Amino acid sequence: MKNKVKQAVVMKIALYCVPLLVILISVLLIIALTMNNPSVVCQTDTTTTTTSSDSGSSNGSLTDKNSDIGKRVSYIIDRFKKAGYSGDNISAIIAIGWRESNLNPKAVNPAGSVKGIWQWGAGGINGNRYQNTADTVEAQVDLAFKELASSHTVARLGLANAKDIDSSALAWDTGFEGVGASDPQRKVSEVKAWAESIKKTYDLNFEGSLSSGNNAVSDSNTSASNSADSDSNNQSAYCNTDDSGSADGTGKIKESGLSFWDKNSIPDDIKPYVHNITSKKLDWSLTTPDAYNQCAGFSQVYMNEIWSPNFTFRGNGNVTAEVVAKLTGAKVTTTPKAGAVFSSDRPNHTGVVLHVLANGDLIIANQNAVKSGQNAGTSKDYEITLVPKKSYAKDSQAVGYGDMTFAYPGDNSKYKLHW
Repeated sequence: MKNKVKQAVVMKIALYCVPLLVILISVLLIIALTMNNPSVVCQTDTTTTTTSSDSGSSNGSLTDKNSDIGKRVSYIIDRFKKAGYSGDNISAIIAIGWRESNLNPKAVNPAGSVKGIWQWGAGGINGNRYQNTADTVEAQVDLAFKELASSHTVARLGLANAKDIDSSALAWDTGFEGVGASDPQRKVSEVKAWAESIKKTYDLNFEGSLSSGNNAVSDSNTSASNSADSDSNNQSAYCNTDDSGSADGTGKIKESGLSFWDKNSIPDDIKPYVHNITSKKLDWSLTTPDAYNQCAGFSQVYMNEIWSPNFTFRGNGNVTAEVVAKLTGAKVTTTPKAGAVFSSDRPNHTGVVLHVLANGDLIIANQNAVKSGQNAGTSKDYEITLVPKKSYAKDSQAVGYGDMTFAYPGDNSKYKLHW
């Protein structure tokens, strides 16, 4: 009888203690995994994208928080705020969405083959950025974050440096929408008025925490189509420090024709595409003293600033692309790409591609053209040049830029571009 009592007592103790022990072990395991998991560099939010119940209705207004539009505004604010964007950034982004589509995720403009809140190209003359994205606000914000961390980081960098609504709208329009700074379709005054109303209604008086350096800042939402991906995989994709930072084939500017600017007079609509070059401290010991005021000297120094591992090379401007290609295992091509070094034998020039615009024109950094180097009486210097597509094309006789060839070290996975 006593043994049966003892067995009953033991069974009761086990019944209560085992579940508690399991819970305790689970908690300790979670803590251990958390402490041993290195933190992700970029700022993220923790929202999980769910299937949308948004009908795509345009009922309501920007200032009616309880309307369909107001709920969309609140959702976009929440996502971008968690990702580190400022109140001015967010107000401008939403105002531009209002201009483009009345914030309707189902909006379609057949004339331009564009669709969605921010009117992405969906096949046709504007390309197909939209692809198979769902016609929901959630999926389209996912797409925006993906592009801001990859193909359209120039917009994110512009937003990181923006000081107010005006500069935020300029960064989004030129870097994300691909609209020229002076293009009348920007509707600058109207967008500003809408943005100010949004900022006031939703109390968006806060600073952002976006980095203006290399690391992408985005949210880590798992899209409906990628819900099986882990958070770490999403963050890795959005926070890739090896990303080129380029948005080749996008953007419009008001300037045209072969144009030159010294480093202190870069136009505002060009600045988003130069990757903070003015803040770089170039190591001129990577070239020779006789090249301090020459184009080849700048290419040798700047390529080593933006690429790793470093590689030392020499040679005149007209053979620089060939030398870099052989040294890094890349190919010499006639196709420009941000981060590529170029050569021209018209007569003998070199520099580095910073950006390829939507129309194929190039924004480049180089020395000893017009505003820098020996030709301008300076040394250890550079200038920014706009080179029209027709000027660098095969058989072009444009002085310094005709018949360009390019070498992109990133063709070899060993080399990483870090603007």
